[in-house]
Amino acid sequence: MKKIFFINSRLSNGGSERVMTILANYFSNIENYDVHMILIREKNEETYELNPNIKVHQLNYGTKNKILILLKRIFQLRKIFKEQKPDVIISFMIDINIVTLCAGYKERKKIIVSERADPQSNTRKKIQKKLEKILYPKCKKVVLQTDDVKKYYDKIKVFNTEVIPNPINENILNPYEGEREKRLIAAGRLTEQKNFELLIRAFKRFADIYSEYLLEICGEGPLKSDLEQLVKNENIEDKVLFSGYVKNVNERMRNATMYVSSSNFEGISNSMLEALAMGVPTISTDCPVGGAKMVIENGVNGILIPVGDEDALVNSMLKIVEDTEFAQQLSQKSILIKEKYSIEKIAKQWEKLF
Repeated sequence: MKKIFFINSRLSNGGSERVMTILANYFSNIENYDVHMILIREKNEETYELNPNIKVHQLNYGTKNKILILLKRIFQLRKIFKEQKPDVIISFMIDINIVTLCAGYKERKKIIVSERADPQSNTRKKIQKKLEKILYPKCKKVVLQTDDVKKYYDKIKVFNTEVIPNPINENILNPYEGEREKRLIAAGRLTEQKNFELLIRAFKRFADIYSEYLLEICGEGPLKSDLEQLVKNENIEDKVLFSGYVKNVNERMRNATMYVSSSNFEGISNSMLEALAMGVPTISTDCPVGGAKMVIENGVNGILIPVGDEDALVNSMLKIVEDTEFAQQLSQKSILIKEKYSIEKIAKQWEKLF
């Protein structure tokens, strides 16, 4: 039996956490795998459910000092590796990857790390960029979401890479067949990366023409009060709903008129994938690092627009509402990705690395 350890931040409110949970649950149902998950951040509300077969190891620190937390995190991970003797160790996200590789310096050929966003974004710290150049070539494999990210790592001479896209949850709902609600929907953390400001400003112009439509934004984050103030300033408080974190966001998306991803950069958005798989007409910025263009053929199964282009976003919204045949075509074509990115197919790509 092969013992697999997934190292996750927590079981709540994050795209990488969600993908890791989907993968861990899938492998825990396979007889030859003994699946464990280490949660490195202090326990909080769990929004992603784990299969009971998965053995969970929760790290605890007893301090708020960041240096002490880092040292204790490395020590506790090292202790678990030594006691449990995993065959495969998988971690996601730059900060967790670096800690895992430091703690598992004797197990580096068992470690698979994964990048889930844009490694060139201004959110990446200089020390992280230096450490990834040193540590990533020493691990078994670096899993990336897109070919664009692979080109970046080729450039910095990290060659032990593999491109594996996100899976679509096997519990995804079937496409909606009735009359869609006059509602646009978006989902994600309320951060600068997601650029919900662009979406709100574009929706204001759209709603000036089609006043019966609503915009629903699902998610929590540090910019919530700023975005609420923008909605007030635009005088569309009665047309924009901030729903907070929604556990079953698919149920909200399924019968919406359209889904919009307005991000400045993105790996592969889980919400966008699921909207497409449910046949929800979808608009996305063609943002770095190329996740959207991997799955959307512009004008065929979705619409791609330039990053930050408010005019293009407004025109795309109008196109979906005013051209019902076009909207129907997007729905019919987009559901085909459900098979291409099924958990079974994506998991097999991971399994080859094991």
